[in-house]
Amino acid sequence: MKLVTTADLRLPDRVGGLLDATSCLVSGAGVFVAVARWDGGERYALVSIADQAVRTVVLDDVDAVFADHAPALVLLEDDAVGLVVDPGTLRVHGTDLRLRREIAIDGGDVLDHDALHGQRPAVCGRASRGTFAGAHVVVLDEPIARGNPRYLASLRVGGSDASWTGLRTLGLEGFPVDRFGLDGLDTGPDAPGIVGVVVGDAVGRGDDLLVCVEGSDGSSVRKWGSDFFTLTRVTADGTVTTPLYEQSGWKRSPGKRGLHGKITASGRYVVLTPVFASGDWKGRQRLLDLETGELVVPVLPRGATGMRIVDHHGATFWLSDGAQRIVCAEQAGPHG
Repeated sequence: MKLVTTADLRLPDRVGGLLDATSCLVSGAGVFVAVARWDGGERYALVSIADQAVRTVVLDDVDAVFADHAPALVLLEDDAVGLVVDPGTLRVHGTDLRLRREIAIDGGDVLDHDALHGQRPAVCGRASRGTFAGAHVVVLDEPIARGNPRYLASLRVGGSDASWTGLRTLGLEGFPVDRFGLDGLDTGPDAPGIVGVVVGDAVGRGDDLLVCVEGSDGSSVRKWGSDFFTLTRVTADGTVTTPLYEQSGWKRSPGKRGLHGKITASGRYVVLTPVFASGDWKGRQRLLDLETGELVVPVLPRGATGMRIVDHHGATFWLSDGAQRIVCAEQAGPHG
């Protein structure tokens, strides 16, 4: 798939890049909204792009001490986006980033069930899109150890109220868990315990949830690599279905492996981004086409070959260089 540039945009110089692909979303009207770093990561900012116009709002009052714990966007109705600032606060913005209202999130006792040393599971910057069983699903990190987002929290949002209504993890059963690459170390009474697999991205689709599972541990991937990647569906009764895509056995082969997954706004693709430049893909992204099941190799536009695809909506692919540059691209025609 060859892509050609349709717009080349620049964010303000004080933007230090999007948090990552999962921190952004595209509204039904095609407005791109993301959480970004500001002033070298000392603060956060909201960024929106509509009709090639870039807007930013600095989140001066939001703590940016822990890089893995960041505000999370929630795609709402009426051309609005929510921002879960912390487990107790939701701000509702228009896609023009104007603040419409701030709502206290009730139901904190739901999160208290998995609190450790008084700390609840933490908001970790992953944007929530779609609904599942009538609620928005927000991915939360472990309360103490950062970088292991294992929790799926259900958030119901009304006109003037919001509440947490459920919290779940995806257990190890049914996934190719192989944390240590040695037989017998992941099972038995002496096996190190974890409450569930790591969730990279999750999108509600009404009666099911499409989930990118990024192995057993997240915080140590850079150092040791991951053990597997699975794209799967979760039904309303909690059933994890047969994988739509999976790679495993990484701990038993030379080198380190890992994949990040991002389900695009169009619902057509899952962007698969290697953590490492080693392996068969040599660090290059792939697009899993959910309509055909094919793995597509995107050919990025001239002058943008070092960028990463972060979303897709309509005909537009959104690319980021990890700093201030955003490129919009479309698939080239048959003679492109």
